[in-house]
Amino acid sequence: MMKIVSNIKFKLLFILFILLFAIFYGFGYFFIHTLQTNYEKNIEKTLLAATRDLHMELVEKKNTLNSNEYLESINHIKAEFDLPHLYVQTINITNNSMNIMFKSIDLVFIDKTLPIDVDKMQTLHQNNSIMEVANLGTGTVKIIYTLFLKTDNSQDILICALPYEKHNPYIENIEKTLWISLSTLLIFILIVVYFLITQSLLTAQKLADDVNLIQIDGTFKKLQNTWISQEIDSLIATFNNLIKNLQSSYKKVKNFGQNASHELKTPLTIIRGEIEVGLRKERSNEEYKTILHSVVNELDQLQEVIENILFLSSNADEDLIKNFEEVYIDEIISDIIKEKTSLAKQKNLYMNILELTPLTTIGNQSLLKIAISNVIDNAIKYSKENQIINLTLHKDQLIIEDFGYGIPKNELEKVFERFYRINNHKQNIKGHGLGLSIVKSILDLHHFTIKIESIEGKGTKISIDFDR
Repeated sequence: MMKIVSNIKFKLLFILFILLFAIFYGFGYFFIHTLQTNYEKNIEKTLLAATRDLHMELVEKKNTLNSNEYLESINHIKAEFDLPHLYVQTINITNNSMNIMFKSIDLVFIDKTLPIDVDKMQTLHQNNSIMEVANLGTGTVKIIYTLFLKTDNSQDILICALPYEKHNPYIENIEKTLWISLSTLLIFILIVVYFLITQSLLTAQKLADDVNLIQIDGTFKKLQNTWISQEIDSLIATFNNLIKNLQSSYKKVKNFGQNASHELKTPLTIIRGEIEVGLRKERSNEEYKTILHSVVNELDQLQEVIENILFLSSNADEDLIKNFEEVYIDEIISDIIKEKTSLAKQKNLYMNILELTPLTTIGNQSLLKIAISNVIDNAIKYSKENQIINLTLHKDQLIIEDFGYGIPKNELEKVFERFYRINNHKQNIKGHGLGLSIVKSILDLHHFTIKIESIEGKGTKISIDFDR
């Protein structure tokens, strides 16, 4: 029972039932009450008009009408107002004694006398009347008492009454029809709403089932909109965004584990091997220094790998985009050239700035500096000695061109893949296969594009377009 009561479908239907019942009942009561009130007002108006007409004739004739004239006047009034029955009675009150002077045929037929309160009758004045409701035993009547002749010791009073049903059959039929119609409408609405709620909840249940089937495995299948409910579609959009972030975080964590296990093994193995070699026997100071230099070099490589892996794994794109600001690309390039000058001199390379047009864009300055710096690092690393590296910054494009070993044509499409290394064993150039992957990630985040042109043995030209 508690499960049914706590069911949202039951709650919605129950609330709707109470609300519609209150509205329908209120409307029905107001409608029937209005009909009943109008019915009684029409009875009163008709009775009042008929009484006035008869009263005027009595006043004009000064109560000289005989029985036949009474009957003729009453029949005329009944025909005029379309009245099947009209109870008429005249009385004379003299010194607190009452005498019935005339009774209409309708009263004679039911063998009744209209009720009379002598004390109340004596309060009547000319052109004033009293209206009340009474029960004659045959039904309810509206009664009007009015004075039409008064002398010092007596007064003549006209009493007219109209029979009416307190519960009019016509109104009762309307009331019955109304309640049946409203009840049918209420049931119909509840059935329709039940169907709509059921369909909506089935959609919500299907959504819940689809969410339950989602696996945090790095793949993401977008939940489809229902196009039935804006609220449910909004919830689906929220789910999609949440799942996308979870999948992205999962991929970063997974990649971090894979990257770390892939790249950390080699330098750690080399470091361990160098140390084990040094511990096998006593060695000279020079030999120990050589071993330590080798270990330090491997540690430097290890540190670089860890920093690159952490960058690729930990940065949330949404957080980085929120902190975008105005960036001056020409200033970034100038700073990088100053930092890389000593590295270039080790190979007797000259960085030749062909053009440095001032360029402003929106982005993350630190990330863009990392991207451009990695490209220049690669140009230095893969250049032959005693060469130049040309740098050109046009209005919306940066071109970095070296004259080094180049990249084989069949490997150009793979250079942005993580851990992909160009077959450069002949040149004995060490790399981790992460530099250009980081560059591509940063540029994709900024919606910038990168293009590589290379001829093996002659050099490589990399173009970065800053035009979104």
